[in-house]
Amino acid sequence: MSSGGHFVTRPINIYSLSRIHEESPFNIIERHSSQKSDLQRTKAHEIESLRLLVDALLAAGVTLDECDGFFYSFHIPQIGKEFDLLKITDKLCINIELKSTTVSQEQILNQLLKNRHYLSHLGKRLALYSVVTDSMSCYKLSLNNELIEVAFSEIVSAVRNIKTGYTEQIDNLFRASDYLVSPLNTPSRFIQGAYFLTQAQEQVKKSVLSGVDRAFFGAYFHITGKPGTGKTLLLYDIAKALSKSGQTVIIHCGKLSPGHYKIRSEIDNLNIISVSQLRFEDFSLSDYSYILVDESHRIYTDQFNAICDSVNKNNQICIFSSDPEQVLSTSEKRNNIVSKIVSLSLAGEFTLSEKIRTNQELQSFITCMKNLNHSPRIAMDYSNVYLNYANTTQEAQFLLEYYRNKGYKFINYSKSNYEPSPFAVYSEDFDTHHVIGQEFDKVVMLLDSSFYYDEDGNLQGIPHPNPNYLYPNLFYQGVTRVREELALIVVNAPELFERIASIVAPTESNR
Repeated sequence: MSSGGHFVTRPINIYSLSRIHEESPFNIIERHSSQKSDLQRTKAHEIESLRLLVDALLAAGVTLDECDGFFYSFHIPQIGKEFDLLKITDKLCINIELKSTTVSQEQILNQLLKNRHYLSHLGKRLALYSVVTDSMSCYKLSLNNELIEVAFSEIVSAVRNIKTGYTEQIDNLFRASDYLVSPLNTPSRFIQGAYFLTQAQEQVKKSVLSGVDRAFFGAYFHITGKPGTGKTLLLYDIAKALSKSGQTVIIHCGKLSPGHYKIRSEIDNLNIISVSQLRFEDFSLSDYSYILVDESHRIYTDQFNAICDSVNKNNQICIFSSDPEQVLSTSEKRNNIVSKIVSLSLAGEFTLSEKIRTNQELQSFITCMKNLNHSPRIAMDYSNVYLNYANTTQEAQFLLEYYRNKGYKFINYSKSNYEPSPFAVYSEDFDTHHVIGQEFDKVVMLLDSSFYYDEDGNLQGIPHPNPNYLYPNLFYQGVTRVREELALIVVNAPELFERIASIVAPTESNR
């Protein structure tokens, strides 16, 4: 295990682990043996289920050596997807899911279908099983995606056939970007349904659709969450589901991207508009049964009132999605649309809390940048953060070109239409108002003397050329678009650079 934020998950011997019956020592030894970084706890019924499986394997002749090499309760980073047992070789992957009591075959099938989706990226032959340990009923997912009941002896053979040559390293086999679907950046995958929602997203979707079913005479719903929690995918997925039963519109509170146009051209009964179109005389909200508002904290008061007037008059369903921390301007702060949403008679309010887009390391770094006094919960080495200093604009241009050649997207600050901006000399891929709802594997951003830290360690900004915009908020909007790697270039601001560099300085605990 490294001294920073990177852990190397190790396989374990499931016989050795299964002999521990009590929750506390089981969890201590399991985490120590596997060296996993997450704090997920295994519960008593799950411990018992593992013991019953191992007892049955031993009774069928499986040796202790053949119990080696299993990854237990492995989570794909950021995704929240868990596998009970995995054993992997250069050509094969065995997955065994454990159920302590009888569940429906539909549930078992759905879980194994999800597992195939996530494991297929390994490019290996898959054997996907589920065992109900109170009855020792065994199921297998066929190549035709059918659930087949099999004899336990088939699982025994599968375990015994991977006696040696199994993988000792699993972390580098899974990249979150292989699974994270952005409706706006990967619209084809979204349209085709080549994705799964997380458990938290699924639960919110189920609650919203159940509420919609009950609300014949119209209703308001509110989904909230910080950047990276999956609000946009969830809202668009709900819109796709609603479009099958009525005309649906998504109001995007920003500038439309190519992804928006592709989705609305290929999904029936689903329109996507920019919020500015509400002012057009030829556009009427009354044409829609379902109105979904993405990034609703950005809309003006008159736009909010127009939406509510239509919903109340036409008995429509309206779903707002918001993040009050992501306001970009003083007018958005002043309007405080989120408080107006909360004051409505809501049929349901839901919060997504678990971040799935930004990995733990980048999330920690961004939080520390916002406030230097923030202390990460665990030590981080920030190996996916690259800090650069440029003495001049020309040096900054050289560095920008270097990172763009490596696949980074340069997100620049939105500019004033009337006053010059110090960032106008840089040619961007996007500005901060054009990336609303989007996400990228690699992002590069600039900071200069427009930014500074106050005495409390908070990142602040000088007045923007457009007095309505706020530099720190624009930076936060851009930097939270990143999934995997972040590069920052500080231009001719040595004190600012020194403060940012202090975030990645080694401490006594990880030196």
